[in-house]
Amino acid sequence: MPNTLQALCDWLAGAPALTGAGPWQVGDLDPVPGAAGVFAGGVQVLEHRADLLGRRRLRCRADFVLRLVRPYEAGTGAQDADCLLELQRWIGAQSAAGLAPAFGNADTASEHMYAEGGALERVGDEGTAVWAMTLHAEYTMLC
Repeated sequence: MPNTLQALCDWLAGAPALTGAGPWQVGDLDPVPGAAGVFAGGVQVLEHRADLLGRRRLRCRADFVLRLVRPYEAGTGAQDADCLLELQRWIGAQSAAGLAPAFGNADTASEHMYAEGGALERVGDEGTAVWAMTLHAEYTMLC
């Protein structure tokens, strides 16, 4: 799918937990409060089947890392962690409703996206904190 990362950024920009986040970047992240970035983590083939005619059916999982730069002040960690939990719930609900971006070219009803591992990644010298979580998209490709 062309522009998969940009489509993912556009979709995430609509998350209520990320209101005001931006500019959205693909594979890069400015160290300014509010910046958000999506980084490709690779695709893993979970299942590979072939039929008698040689057509291939691949069940895949694409992994992405979402990073958010937030202002860092003592005592704001719980609020930022709540934001990530809210975002994880939103991603799950959007996926269940069929509103998440499609990655495969077959059986889109079985596609799903989920997020996990939201945590503080690092605190910057410029008074910022970088929070990160992993996004997974499971989908089917016909080749």
